[in-house]
Amino acid sequence: MGKWIKTKPKGEGESAEEACNPTSDKDELRIEKEAFEKIRGIVSPRLGIEISHFDMISSISAVKRRSILSKETTYEVNVDIEIPGEEGQMPEELENEIANALETISSPLVKVIPSIKLHPMDKAKLDQLMSQHTFSPQDGSVPVLVVASGKGGVGKSSIAVNLAAAYAAMGKRPGLIDADVYGYSLSSMLGINERPRTVDSMLIPASAWGIKAVSIGMFTFDNKPILWRGPRLSRAFSQFINKTLWGDIEILIIDLPPGTGDMMISCAQMLPSSACLLVTTPQISASLVASRSAVAFSKFNEKILGVVENMSFSDGEGKREYPFGKGGGEKAAEIVSEATGSQVPLLAQIPLDSDVSMLCDEGRPAILNEDGSLRSTPLAHLFSSLAEKIEDLMKADKVL
Repeated sequence: MGKWIKTKPKGEGESAEEACNPTSDKDELRIEKEAFEKIRGIVSPRLGIEISHFDMISSISAVKRRSILSKETTYEVNVDIEIPGEEGQMPEELENEIANALETISSPLVKVIPSIKLHPMDKAKLDQLMSQHTFSPQDGSVPVLVVASGKGGVGKSSIAVNLAAAYAAMGKRPGLIDADVYGYSLSSMLGINERPRTVDSMLIPASAWGIKAVSIGMFTFDNKPILWRGPRLSRAFSQFINKTLWGDIEILIIDLPPGTGDMMISCAQMLPSSACLLVTTPQISASLVASRSAVAFSKFNEKILGVVENMSFSDGEGKREYPFGKGGGEKAAEIVSEATGSQVPLLAQIPLDSDVSMLCDEGRPAILNEDGSLRSTPLAHLFSSLAEKIEDLMKADKVL
């Protein structure tokens, strides 16, 4: 049996060539590759992740068994699956699903007999994988974007969710942290209604719409208030950062709570190379509060990328209206630019759109179709453009 050997960079899933037996003949190799494709997308019921990720497919080998009594060629397909973490009992439903998938291999005059072995992953291998899949804020390999506002009610969370959705629709792998512990909302906005799973005391982020996400709302589903003081907030945030298997994410977006308190300070201290996106409304008083938040963030030498003005206008019946006034975004950009000594641009003006609240209440980002693709709407194109601008700015400032 050929043993799979990891040869690819950190974060990339295994391939058929890596999982198959290198000593197999041409026909056996073809069956092995087809077997890999059949089972790679199967999700571990305990972990909630595909078995082709986290190096769970240890090996695949096909052994040809010819019969002189039949024209049919039989292949015994041996699949070795390593389950990370402690396992009292191997999941029978996973074994059955793999066997059923292998039996669908269809070739003329070919019969497949599955042979599946499930066993706990070796501790040394598990420890190595943990180190490879754990996010390290110090190494700067994954850019971090902090979405801040200073003031509640400006739509900061909807900006964070739809920005992450835009990156996912662009083919990138975003991670999203709901750091607003008291006002958690991201789990419901993404339609996530189950607790995150764990491996060896590490959190596995929930996944929805191509976004990996964690939120305190995933640990309480009855809308209970969170009554925590500062130290516990910091510990929770540290776990979201350092005790979560983020894996192969390409950007981490953090939805900060309003204000300049414990969570903002913890974020700045734990993620010293992050960049900040400031969200405000057109109302001048809101922009003044938001700009204070950005200036406070800059005290920790964090880069302020730019300002997004949310709920800027409404286009109704052919007439543009400004229900919250004008100029807040420009005012915030001006104040922060002057305070930090660097040019902070107004990156986007997001209109009022009923789809934002309606679809988020249904658990879907407003810019995505039901299949996760980008909608053909002005709002979707606006967020896609904003995502590209942010990416360019982070590259220019070597945050990305």
